[in-house]
Amino acid sequence: MVLTPQMRHSIKLLGMSTKDINDYIDSAVEENPFLEKKYEHKEDFRGPDFSRNFDRESYFARSYENNAHQEDPRQGLLSQLRMLNLNEKSIEIAEHLISDIDDNGYIKSGSEEIADRLMVPAEDVEETVTLIQNLEPAGIGARDIGECLNIQLRRRGKGEESLECKIVCHHLADVARNDTEKISKSLGAGEAEVKEALKIIKGLNPKPASTMMGKRAEPVIPDFIARVKKRSVMLEPNKRWLPALNLYNPYRENEEVSGDKEAEKFVKENLKSAKGLIDGLKRREDTMYKVTDYIIKFHREEIGRDVNNIKSLTIKKVAEALDMHPSTINRAVSNKYIDINSSVVPLKKLLSHAVKKENGESTSKASVKNAIRELVNNEDKTKPLSDSAVCRALSDRGILIKRRTVAKYRDSLKILPTHLRRKK
Repeated sequence: MVLTPQMRHSIKLLGMSTKDINDYIDSAVEENPFLEKKYEHKEDFRGPDFSRNFDRESYFARSYENNAHQEDPRQGLLSQLRMLNLNEKSIEIAEHLISDIDDNGYIKSGSEEIADRLMVPAEDVEETVTLIQNLEPAGIGARDIGECLNIQLRRRGKGEESLECKIVCHHLADVARNDTEKISKSLGAGEAEVKEALKIIKGLNPKPASTMMGKRAEPVIPDFIARVKKRSVMLEPNKRWLPALNLYNPYRENEEVSGDKEAEKFVKENLKSAKGLIDGLKRREDTMYKVTDYIIKFHREEIGRDVNNIKSLTIKKVAEALDMHPSTINRAVSNKYIDINSSVVPLKKLLSHAVKKENGESTSKASVKNAIRELVNNEDKTKPLSDSAVCRALSDRGILIKRRTVAKYRDSLKILPTHLRRKK
């Protein structure tokens, strides 16, 4: 299908965060004399529960002050990619992957999972991952710390046969313990060589985006305000800091414009552009509201109790339910936030893949991660739980996952491995 300019514009607007939209509107108003902006100041939200016990002005003033000057660091990665003259499909995959990068610079989801979300071949996702890994800073877009360090070593001319690469691939745990003797015996290298290699490895950055992503304040201004009480849901778009646009024609009564072909062309083109932006923003709001409303209502029973223990709900399922393309859903939830009962969370946090349970039922990945966090928080710190022990404890609860999956979830939760959690 060939995308029309109008569709391309709508897709671009849908993927923007609230701050990006604000900047885009400011730029459009400066360039187009037929646009006029105004902020909506509503006294109350829909329904009585929205305004009760909620100091709205101080909340938004505080949020705006903390986040008004924050830049979206992922835009820098997108800018680098756009210089590569990629096709539309590659750009779409790249945008999804970059939105999936965590604050340390790692892509959290597997290629198969992302391919399933976007309904594209996994090979295309892998190719795009490779493109991202060639961007700056070195190591960005890795799936784990080993791959991250290897990318940086390759940039320094250290190939697969180098001692540094062999250590990273086979002895990362020994690097953490600084066990040069074990590494030396295993790889048949002298201890002096190993120590020199370790100096290089320890000079690498295991969190390549920490200086870039970590500066971003969280939470940002929420795109929606939701109040969930028992089984009732009340949802309101947050328009406190998002201006509304109106058409404004300063040349309506100007007789000099009439009959001047250049002036008439200028008026016609700018009016068309202004109407297009207003229509695009309305479509963005309608799409985001429709997607968010479905997600919140799907989770309304769980959200009232604990936002960390939600049911399984994937981008693909939301797309099927709303008869939309998965990439549309992804853009609607990426870099978007929602205030649920005065707690601001990323909208993507409410989407999670299913994990099978012993009784044939399924639970969400988010619930499993929450169970792992709970087990680690309650462990004996002198004898911390190994990944295998956590696996067995989850099995006792009827959650059947493999040890390497536990390790993957533990890493995503930024929980240290067993030997680094042990306390005397």
